Order: sequence, then C-alpha cells, then structure tokens
Amino acid sequence: MSTLPNPDNFSDPLSRVLEVLRPSTFMFRAIDAAGDWSLKFPGFDGLRCYAVTQGSLWLHLEGEPSPRVLEAGSCMILRGRKVFTMGSGSALPHEDAIGLLTAAPWGGVVTINGGGQMYGLGGFFMFKGKHASRFLTSLPDVMHFHGLSEHERLRAAMDTMMSELREPQPGGHLIAEQTALSMLVLIARQLLVQGAQAGAGWLQALGDPKIGRALHALHANPAARWTLASLAREAGMSRSAFALHFRQVVGEPAMHYLQHWRMSLAADLLLHSRERIGEIAIQVGYESVSAFCTVFKKIIGRSPLAFRNQS
Repeated sequence: MSTLPNPDNFSDPLSRVLEVLRPSTFMFRAIDAAGDWSLKFPGFDGLRCYAVTQGSLWLHLEGEPSPRVLEAGSCMILRGRKVFTMGSGSALPHEDAIGLLTAAPWGGVVTINGGGQMYGLGGFFMFKGKHASRFLTSLPDVMHFHGLSEHERLRAAMDTMMSELREPQPGGHLIAEQTALSMLVLIARQLLVQGAQAGAGWLQALGDPKIGRALHALHANPAARWTLASLAREAGMSRSAFALHFRQVVGEPAMHYLQHWRMSLAADLLLHSRERIGEIAIQVGYESVSAFCTVFKKIIGRSPLAFRNQS
C-alpha cells in the first residue's frame, strides 16, 4: 500500500535553517542606465543582492581600497551595514539612491539617462527570525559570483518576482514571497559551490564532504544524543580530527554549534507553536525541563517562558 510523501523526508540543513531565519521583507527593482551615473546606498541589516544582466557597473564598498566591477552574468551579495556606491564610474558625484529608487514601485524599472547600456536587478532581504544574526554573521561580508551556474534560474526568479510586484494578480503576493525564498536558496547554493573559498561558516561547511555529512545528520535529528564521537563517526573521521576540522570549517566547536542550533529551534517553536515548554525541550534533545531552561536562558538571555511572553 503506497503512502503519501512526508515533507519531512525532503528536509535538509539549508532548508531548515532558512525556515528558522524566516525571511520576511524583500524588495527588488531594476535599473536601466546609460551615460555617467552614481548612486550612494546606506547600510542596513539583512542581505542585499545585485545582479547585472547587461553591460557592467562599478560597486565600491565603504572601507575597501578599490571598487569592484560587476559585469553581465555576475551577482554580488552584501551582508552587514556597510555604505556603498554603485554606478558607471568610481569617481563620480553620488546621488542619493533611496530618493531615486523609491520613486519607482516595487518591481519597477528605474531609468537613468534614457537607459540602454546597463541593466541590472537589485534588492534586499530582511529576516524576522529572532536569531537570524547568528547564522547571517557566519556568511562573508561580500559574496561575488562570476559566471553563475545558477544565473539563468536566478534571473528568471528575479523577473518572476518583479512581474508579480509590478502587475498585481490574485495570489501574486504569495508567488513573490515564495520566489524570493527560492532566490535565497539559489544564492546559498553558490556558496556551497565555492566551499572553503568563501571562508568559515555553517553554510560553506555543508559543501565539505565530511563535515557536511555530520551536519546533515545533526539537522535531520537534532534531539538525538549526539556526542563528539558520534558526530565524528557520521563524518567518517577520528574524534580529534573531526573536532579540529569542524572548528576550522564551521568557525566554532561542534558541540557549541549543536547547542546553539537546538536553542534556535526551541526559540522558533516558542514563538510559532502552542506546544508546552516540556514538549519543546524533548524535541530539541532535553529530557529534563530544568536543564533545557538553564541552557536556553544562558544562550538566549531569558527563560523560555519569558521569551515566549515578551516576544
């Protein structure tokens, strides 16, 4: 007798982490530019995404000695609150980007000097997950992708989202929201392709052949009685070699990562479910409610009950 597919069977660490990050706000517009132009963008939390589909542009991050060039087929993801400028040259007077771009609707096209030379798509993602910063800060400040293997799918996703925003149709908001999430997955996959070249972090570690296996096992069953030795077995490594390699690839000790991930899951359940604290404790690997509450308060800064009531 056949059974219906269970969505949990398709779960993976990247999907689960993005669910807990809970991407909420997003905005995308296109720029069609020609001639001399330069825009200055303020810094803000979240992830900013810029892709060039025709021509090229210069992008200069505050604090970097020289600007970067984005050519057709390339994409740049920025994390953090750095101010930056974008335009046809690196030494031009800057116009306030917010003032210019907000004149166009979400999903609209901003035309500069008649357009026709450079066409690009840009926007941002904000996150409402209470502990999104922990995972976002493990990402590089700048992720510059050239010749994207996922470029056509990323561009198609951007075009779909902008079309839904520009020409509202029934169900359009849901399509735009889900498309934005798909874009995040496509972007994240590029970091997996880059692996160690992108630096240490949980996302990059998923692409590591050995550490990736341990992370998949840990995320698939966070409530299991994991030890350093059992995670090392999942990775096919000795305990000492695994401990060293995990810290090098992920940027923190394995058991530290496990504990923080469990508390992130618990925080998400406290905010988005009606389950009792004891039930949540069991789901994240704690048979003792008092032990769970102690660890939760140590990491989150409040007791589970206070966190649920005050959030």
